[in-house]
Amino acid sequence: MPRLPKNFEIAWVTIDELAPRGYLSTGPNTAIPNRFQANFQLENPLAGVVLEVFVGADLRPVAISVKVQASTKTPVTTSVMRQILIDQLVQRAVEEATVPASTREEWLATLPPGAVQPTDRNDAAPSADQRTRTQADDDARRAALIYAEAVARGNRAPAVAVANVMNRSRTQVARYIRRARELGILPPLGETEGD
Repeated sequence: MPRLPKNFEIAWVTIDELAPRGYLSTGPNTAIPNRFQANFQLENPLAGVVLEVFVGADLRPVAISVKVQASTKTPVTTSVMRQILIDQLVQRAVEEATVPASTREEWLATLPPGAVQPTDRNDAAPSADQRTRTQADDDARRAALIYAEAVARGNRAPAVAVANVMNRSRTQVARYIRRARELGILPPLGETEGD
């Protein structure tokens, strides 16, 4: 890890899981939420940072939203923004968000009957049919995250947003969204804005 500059210091961080909820196995004894918010208080520069993190099936965490809050004494400026090291914040957020594997097991127990459970990398190699189903469910989960984020941002065509981000046809996206509803990741059609 690169050495942190002397003018960057994290005072504390808290983690909030975001919906739709899910966990990915990161090892035999650990797991991580697939989407969470990290709330940072920085000591230097003196600012608050809210970071939304998405962790994909490849276990690569990415910041998808950053909000910086400061005060009138130390307002948000270009200089302050340069001092906020997003990569280090993401790394610290991942460390704080990592939970015992038992948390993931408890979450898996709450999935609807018949739902295909995510396959751990430590399990025996799945069959081609299992891989296809697991990939389809992973795609449905990813689509659900994008869809939910688009709805939260007020997008009137969240399915189009999914198609654009995932680079898939509208027909394929409709399948993903339908599967996400079957898995209980997205609410039934009557409870959301239209696709």
